[in-house]
Amino acid sequence: MLDSNNCLIVEDNPETQSWLESCVREAFSASSTHCADSLDSARKLISQHSYGLALIDLGLPDGSGLDLIADLRRTHEDCYIVVATIYDDDKNLFSALRSGAKGYILKDQDKDNIVSYLLGIQHNRPPISDASSQRLIDHFNNKGSQLADSGLTPREVDVTKLVAKGCSVEEAANLLELSPDTVKGYVKTIYSKLEVNNRAELTIKAISLGLVEA
Repeated sequence: MLDSNNCLIVEDNPETQSWLESCVREAFSASSTHCADSLDSARKLISQHSYGLALIDLGLPDGSGLDLIADLRRTHEDCYIVVATIYDDDKNLFSALRSGAKGYILKDQDKDNIVSYLLGIQHNRPPISDASSQRLIDHFNNKGSQLADSGLTPREVDVTKLVAKGCSVEEAANLLELSPDTVKGYVKTIYSKLEVNNRAELTIKAISLGLVEA
């Protein structure tokens, strides 16, 4: 159950900050809200108070909201973190979710939508904007399609994962119980199929295919 009694709002635009605060108060009338307009001021607040809910902008004047998410994950384990942003793109969405955010809402929506997303938390509905939800679906559907189109065999996928994670040919061979020469052959074929020229390019491609995490 969400503890909404103490909420942190991190937003550098005064008008947007007030608007988000009104959304929180409408969703959780008993909530006490603290507002910060920078990474530094937010860090001071989380060192002094405990929060059950945090709405965090990503683009702050002195850094990224992602850093604050990491701070909250370390010091406020039970805090329900929601990103409130204008960034409607895969990179920021997935970076936020990987960092520990449980929601991702776009600030260009009307108040009723924002309040509805916040109320849904009490019913175990992650507050994720419709556009962001579609991005999640498209992202994973496309990864599956791209992997199939790559033509990699199951064994080549195994080798790709290990090499992308930093294993040497010898280490990969040992883990897969293959000879180093066999693994070298796989690597050569993988480079050709994925149209990459070195380990760095292979790693980037493996991430885009969903075989390893960034």
